Amino acid sequence: MKTEEVSLHGIKWHFLDPAGSPLLAVLNESRLDGEVVKKNVKRRVLRQPGIFVKEVRYRGLPIVFKTLLGGTACQEGRINLELAKTGIPVPEVLAFGTEKKFGFIRRDLLLTREELSCKTLHAFLFGDFPGMTASEKHRFVQSFAGFMRMLHDNGVFHNDLHIGNILKVPGGSNGHGFVLLDNDRISFKKRPLTTAEKSDNLAQLLSNLWTLADRSQRFRFLKAYGVKLDREGRHFVDELETKALRHLRKISRKKARQSLENNRRFAKEKRKGFTVFYRKKRGMEEILDGFLDDPDRFLEKGEIFKAGNTVRAAKVELNGKYYFLKRFNCKGWRYQLKNAFRRSRALRSWLVCWGFRLRGIPLPQPLMCLEERRMRLLKRSYILFEFIDDGERLNGVWPELGADRRKGILARLGLMLGRLHFFGGIHGDLKWNNILVNRRGDLFLTDFDGSRIVASRNKRRKKKDLERFLVDLESAPSTKTEREFFLKCWQRWSS
Repeated sequence: MKTEEVSLHGIKWHFLDPAGSPLLAVLNESRLDGEVVKKNVKRRVLRQPGIFVKEVRYRGLPIVFKTLLGGTACQEGRINLELAKTGIPVPEVLAFGTEKKFGFIRRDLLLTREELSCKTLHAFLFGDFPGMTASEKHRFVQSFAGFMRMLHDNGVFHNDLHIGNILKVPGGSNGHGFVLLDNDRISFKKRPLTTAEKSDNLAQLLSNLWTLADRSQRFRFLKAYGVKLDREGRHFVDELETKALRHLRKISRKKARQSLENNRRFAKEKRKGFTVFYRKKRGMEEILDGFLDDPDRFLEKGEIFKAGNTVRAAKVELNGKYYFLKRFNCKGWRYQLKNAFRRSRALRSWLVCWGFRLRGIPLPQPLMCLEERRMRLLKRSYILFEFIDDGERLNGVWPELGADRRKGILARLGLMLGRLHFFGGIHGDLKWNNILVNRRGDLFLTDFDGSRIVASRNKRRKKKDLERFLVDLESAPSTKTEREFFLKCWQRWSS
């Protein structure tokens, strides 16, 4: 992990914890080295064993406002001290202070004690939660609901509440099991939150959480939180679900669009007549250097999977690894004019794939997208995916499976497609040869040419998308019981 240093020179400390003073006295070189945890233009977070350091820099007009109102890091430090007084678990504040020049704030620092052996709720939910037993999940949901109820009963409204801003404490050793992070945007009320405020705050949280929790777990959370299933409670649940899905679409759209920009995770370049979008990943630069000279050469040398007038796709080898490459052909001047002012099919697939991944839908990772244009007229376009080495098409595997394995696959498919439809995703071509199964039984969707993410949960579109899947299920060796079981699993998520 990259290491950087933060200068302590010029910092005027506004708060020093008794445990923090000896620590700062040791740092006689006026700097602190640590691993980079987060970094952008305005702020960075470093970790030194036992300590987290947040540095926020200011430039331009915000300097005036922050000088008058107080810096972000110092504000978070003060809020953490207030929260700790009320019994809300937050990182222990060691010190915070500012550096000024000509009377204007330039940067401020916050030092907090590291919560040992903790992980973010995001890491816990994506790593540990899926492998937990039903009873363990039940206890976790109840504990987390109690933590959220405690915040709201104490009038705490976190304006940036998501699963990356909450730590999970092993065994609940702090008495609650969770620690609240990034608290500079907290609003304090002198009373418990109103029903509307609770709904707004929970919507921010559940828009993340509900990509993993199924319908029964969501209702269990709300019941433990204190929602009664009377008329008022059902109205609260409906309103909360609408707000959560709206917030999820907004955040997911924003994050998916990052795949079209230059940032920490993605890159956009113009090279050798192509506009190139790619995932920043080890080895991608080397792949690009050779690939852009003649993409079609690699395509034709590969194992051709599809050779149509519109699309040509193959398994290709680049730098000793296998990938799946798809080219969308240029079909004449009408095609060029039609696509002059809209994204190519490759780029639309690239964008929707990242939208699906943000919703927890399993698919081969998209690695690179290319558009070739001249005077805005679209020529060829390409999209490159990772290759699932042991993946086989569902329609080829199904006849060889026993009843138990079929039931397990149908259960996972029901939950996966239910989740896809619940969050507004439409695949557009759910035939079985567009679903891969590997040796472990993991499932992956492929072929996203007709995929989209709709603004509303349109029942007609969901039904039409599902019908294509059911055509292959009914034509395969299967029973009525298996079909009903699949639909039950699908409805558990989609409704």
